[in-house]
Amino acid sequence: MFDDVPHAREALAAHFDPPRLERVVSALVPAIVFAPVPGAAVLGGSRIGGAPDMGPGAEWPRPAAAEDPEAIAKRGSPDAGKEMLEHFARNLPYAFFAQVDLGEAARLGPVASALPSEGRLLFFYDVSIGPWDTGSRVARVIWDKTPDQLARLAPPADLKEAADADRAERVKLAQEFDDDVEAARKGGSAYDAPGRPMRLQTTLRLPSVASIEVSALPEIFEAARSVTGGENEALEAYEAAIEENHDGYTDEKWRRQQLLGAPQPEQDDPRYDAVVVTTFGKQHLEREEWRSRRAEIEAAARDWTLLLQADVGDWMQARFTEGTVFFVIRKDDLAARRFDRVVAVYQQT
Repeated sequence: MFDDVPHAREALAAHFDPPRLERVVSALVPAIVFAPVPGAAVLGGSRIGGAPDMGPGAEWPRPAAAEDPEAIAKRGSPDAGKEMLEHFARNLPYAFFAQVDLGEAARLGPVASALPSEGRLLFFYDVSIGPWDTGSRVARVIWDKTPDQLARLAPPADLKEAADADRAERVKLAQEFDDDVEAARKGGSAYDAPGRPMRLQTTLRLPSVASIEVSALPEIFEAARSVTGGENEALEAYEAAIEENHDGYTDEKWRRQQLLGAPQPEQDDPRYDAVVVTTFGKQHLEREEWRSRRAEIEAAARDWTLLLQADVGDWMQARFTEGTVFFVIRKDDLAARRFDRVVAVYQQT
């Protein structure tokens, strides 16, 4: 993460010779990150977790009924499948992930130009089902334009009950394994997360070697996709620069909470998954079909953009919790403000 181009050039000079340095700097991708701020959440302000601020009469959203819960449940282990079927039967609301003050984002300048300039974007996700069901049903993004009479929405009773039960189970496990019990009590669950006020700030990031944007660096792009393996000096230097500058995995997980920009995949670029689901109607393609369709999928993925990248462990403020949710959207749908067409992709290493 870099504040500006001079900062990036200075920090990266230790990793690259001058010609390569300039190529890398030219490939930096602007993005918006969520920086934690002290104090209580301000009504209408940007935050991670907690509850959304909405106008009179607003209701906490719930997922639409799945067409085939049994088929989704079979994608997991027997135990996971059983839990998913129980979750489907309860028809619980989404967990609330984030609120973005669009006025604050607009004040950052061109980096936020793809977004509306007024209101708030509210992000919801079904943590219990989403990892097994890439698509639009497991996520909801609401553009709330209520100018006044905002109020903090109270979680529905059934959602709160589920959250309390899940948290109690986490506390029990912490006690059993002599872990940090107080952290388990204060942390989140699969249904809620502690509310933390955030300040939106602009940054420049090195594109991940798994992202589409790294194709601006052909040498890195080709080396990362090489099937022959072996050492590659340019790729090793690039990956070292990513880790050193907090654009990879970091103990400061808030740095992975990101609006717009290039995704930081845990596997492959999540936009490929979005193309597969929306074009072929499948969660995954078989190896041979993927190979034969790869060029088509990669080309179509360029029509999509990252809307929000959410690190689940940081959102939940829970130890040993992993995974990232990518809310992605076609660029023309974003321009048309069709947030109902967002696709959520979950990845975990």
